[in-house]
Amino acid sequence: MEEKMEFVFVTGMSGAGKTSAMAVFENLEYQCIDNCPIELFNELGELFRDTARYTKVAMAVSLNDAIQAIRTFINLDWIHLTIVFLDADDEALLSRYKQTRRSHPLLISNKAASLQEAIEFERKIAQPIEQLANISIDTGHLRPNAFQTLLERYFIKGGKEPFRVTFESFGYKHGIPKDADILLDVRFLPNPFYIEELRDYTGNDKYLYDWVMEKEETQTFIQVMTKTLDYLLDQFDQEGRMHAVIGIGCTGGQHRSVTLTNYFASYYSNKYPVHKLHRDANH
Repeated sequence: MEEKMEFVFVTGMSGAGKTSAMAVFENLEYQCIDNCPIELFNELGELFRDTARYTKVAMAVSLNDAIQAIRTFINLDWIHLTIVFLDADDEALLSRYKQTRRSHPLLISNKAASLQEAIEFERKIAQPIEQLANISIDTGHLRPNAFQTLLERYFIKGGKEPFRVTFESFGYKHGIPKDADILLDVRFLPNPFYIEELRDYTGNDKYLYDWVMEKEETQTFIQVMTKTLDYLLDQFDQEGRMHAVIGIGCTGGQHRSVTLTNYFASYYSNKYPVHKLHRDANH
């Protein structure tokens, strides 16, 4: 059987990182196309079908064109299509546009009168497209190198199982991760913040890690949640999903959530390719 072409659509909120993503795909030796006119989609499909030298293609598609692009390519039996949806919270998007001094596409086309209005308008368009995505990534709190590493883990082919798991610690006071599939709230565990000699450590420090892990509440939580995660991750894998994000949150994202993220990432790395991210930890 002839091997299918790897075809990746990169879409999502304007300002969420499509340009950065395409740079990663270029480094991964994908043929990269940015904002191809929708009138050329059919001709482009025929070109790739008839030209054997194109084996990996990544295309950045605006939200306005995403549905048409997906409809054009999703049923072609000679390609393997992956849809990547990029998102970030409103505050992050506003900050990025102000820092770069770029204009939002909807402002340029006079479809919105303000940047906030443009973002709100795009969110309405984005909802059905995000539901079709194979991979959703919240870039709002990701540093550029972390975003690059995450994409590379998805698309560098190797001998591991295709289903991947990300464990991400976070602080509820900073907001929940938008791309999380499962949220685990560990704010009920004893809080090291109120112990002066522990406050300046994080769950990445063995002293603090051991303090959290030795608590009876922590051990009970691990016992209960391991059974739940074993079942859910296995079901996700059997369903054919490529990726699951498990968000583990405490109040500030420094102590309890980091400890449990480190534990579960280590535990499940024996079964799945695992990526670990500490969104709000100081070190």
